Amino acid sequence: MINGMTVEEWNRRGIDLTILGKYEKALGAYDKAIELDPQFDGAWYNKGITLSMLGQHEKALYAYIKATGINPQDASGWYNKGNTLKQLSRYEEALAAYDEAIEINPRQAAVWYNRGIVFKELKRYEEALDAFNKAIKIDPQDAASFHNIGSALSLLKRYEEALEAFNEAIKLDPQNADAWYNKGVVLELMGMGYAAEDSYSKAIKIDPEYAELQN
Repeated sequence: MINGMTVEEWNRRGIDLTILGKYEKALGAYDKAIELDPQFDGAWYNKGITLSMLGQHEKALYAYIKATGINPQDASGWYNKGNTLKQLSRYEEALAAYDEAIEINPRQAAVWYNRGIVFKELKRYEEALDAFNKAIKIDPQDAASFHNIGSALSLLKRYEEALEAFNEAIKLDPQNADAWYNKGVVLELMGMGYAAEDSYSKAIKIDPEYAELQN
């Protein structure tokens, strides 16, 4: 014990402080838990989450490396490690971390979604499309995945399919300004100028910053 508190109690305090937005104090609590038990993967994992919230991605990565080293069967640890590597633009390593998460639990839509985002960053659009499609098979209500399917298809010049995907994204999330705007781009590329203007107008109504892209 430290100050009469067990490792689990220090970890719980860290979680509570993180919820309250007291991130630095939360880190101190996790450090107490780790001091008591350096092999407690939960404290390392939670420390990684808090460090990520602070934008300290290198330190967060170290925490996730420790967590997954102690408990390599924790899919969430690998997923968050992948997200942190993505933030650091270490894309190939991020993909490897997502692959570990998928091997443990292939039914996490968010892992497939973020894997797709990384493939898009690498301009590997067919692989991105495959990842996003896997995400919507798990979660058919995921508007963000449909939007990114549309984006990947438009980059592959598969405009009619892209339009269908953007329409589905808008159906699921009518306030998605990005989807409305990108639908407009695709309609314009298809020579449907009037319909494109309607989509652009809807995007601007939701997010007036899109008006700047029209000037």
